[in-house]
Amino acid sequence: MKKIEGSPKNLKQLLQNTKYSIHYYQREYMWQRKHIEELIDDLISEFLEYYKTDDPRQAVADYGAYFMGSIVLAGRENAIIDGQQRFSSLTLLLMYLNNRLKTIGQSYNMIETMIFSESFGTKSFNINVEDRQDCMNAIFNDTDFDTTGAGESVKNLYGRYQDIQDVFPADITDDMLLHFCDWVAEKVFFIEIVATTEQDAHKVFVTMNDRGLSLTSTEMLKGYILSEIKSDSSREKMNGIWKDKVLTFSYIEEGRRQG
Repeated sequence: MKKIEGSPKNLKQLLQNTKYSIHYYQREYMWQRKHIEELIDDLISEFLEYYKTDDPRQAVADYGAYFMGSIVLAGRENAIIDGQQRFSSLTLLLMYLNNRLKTIGQSYNMIETMIFSESFGTKSFNINVEDRQDCMNAIFNDTDFDTTGAGESVKNLYGRYQDIQDVFPADITDDMLLHFCDWVAEKVFFIEIVATTEQDAHKVFVTMNDRGLSLTSTEMLKGYILSEIKSDSSREKMNGIWKDKVLTFSYIEEGRRQG
């Protein structure tokens, strides 16, 4: 394995005007409501440890930080090998904060640059996954989205955004919302771990998820099989087939439980 480098970075440094992809051997976005509740509760509790009424926004610079763990990236595509669940969930939180600011007639331009970036007049989301674009657009614009026939990741992303709307506490009032935005952007940290090659990234992926973390055996098998296919087009085709079959099995299992 070639050299692996790690460095602490806050959410703004990681997301602002930076593109990421979700690699073929990554799992779907799987977080459920309980995970969102835990994330929101942890972040709000930590923020309120430092916030004092009438603090100017500049005071946030002296607030304590919150550590989110590691994010593992591969190659020039900035493929997210480990950390997709947290990264995607934090993006949903940023969208919620952005939409809430709009409802009270305020704006925070830095949040938008953490959600999407623009090139040659075209906007695209910083976590760039083609089959999630329509759903992410609906969330960003705070409009309804029909998840009928959508894949597992899309359904979960839309559902978790609804959960954020439900569980975000009234403790964060409108007059302190910008303080909280500053804190999330500047004081929520990851350790960024970058692998140079795809082969090294796969080794990191397996190592990170074969030491007691929560990948299922099916997800590990998928990662191993797809990583052995050399052709990009064949690999993407097989990944699509795999996803379709898993979705079919989930429908069958859901029907069995309901029946």
